[in-house]
Amino acid sequence: MHFGIILKCLSGVFVLLHGAKCDSCAGFQSNSPFGIRNHGTVALILARGGSKGIPMKNLAKLNGESILLRALRTIKNSRIFSEIWVSTDNDLIANEAKSLVGVSVHRRPGAVALDTTSSIESVQEFLLHHPSIHSIALIQCTSVFLKETYLIQAHELFQEADCVFSVTRSHKLRWKLINGKLIPVNFNLSNRPRRQDWDGDFLEAGMFYFAKRKLLDLGIFQTNSCKFVEIDPEDSLEIDKQADLELAECLLNARKVEKKNSGNFCNKK
Repeated sequence: MHFGIILKCLSGVFVLLHGAKCDSCAGFQSNSPFGIRNHGTVALILARGGSKGIPMKNLAKLNGESILLRALRTIKNSRIFSEIWVSTDNDLIANEAKSLVGVSVHRRPGAVALDTTSSIESVQEFLLHHPSIHSIALIQCTSVFLKETYLIQAHELFQEADCVFSVTRSHKLRWKLINGKLIPVNFNLSNRPRRQDWDGDFLEAGMFYFAKRKLLDLGIFQTNSCKFVEIDPEDSLEIDKQADLELAECLLNARKVEKKNSGNFCNKK
């Protein structure tokens, strides 16, 4: 079924009125300690249960704690969000999220929790049930080195922009295969830049996307006028497969010792 039709159907079932209780909305549970609802920027994590690379990836353990709970603690400790939500279709993930005081759970329909469902579709479905929310920070718990400082910096920039997202800087020379020919993308063959001679390219880090509702309603997270937060490359790892999780554990261990000895932790077996 087309997503637009799904939203239209859902909107006829769930009508959230300000200050009113809705018996049909029992799947929307809130433990927020933040007082007045739907003011300021709301943090949102999308955490479906059907991940493929690592089954139940959002509950995968890192340093003895699920990556979901790890991200939620960082978000909460930043103290910049009026509400913290996890959108999920899975009971185990919902229970893990609710174990941290101040986190609310949005029960996502299976129709918008598929392998083919985009992040923007899931955010739009969430906003459908929360009409008073006007600013969202979509945060990826798979970016396991999320820091409070990154979130605070993004929030400050967000006060003067419609969108803010995370980037890393790359000085890699990129090529593209077009009609069987290799074409340089970001440099001139006759004038190859040295690393110190150029600022490099920005790559999306995928750690977070702050966006105003007016953009999300259009189906986009970003515009050309976005602000950005540059993430340290050492913090840019995203968990997609088991090897990423093992590398993250290695890096965490390495950070516990002096930098001069950190390389000893990450030698290949």
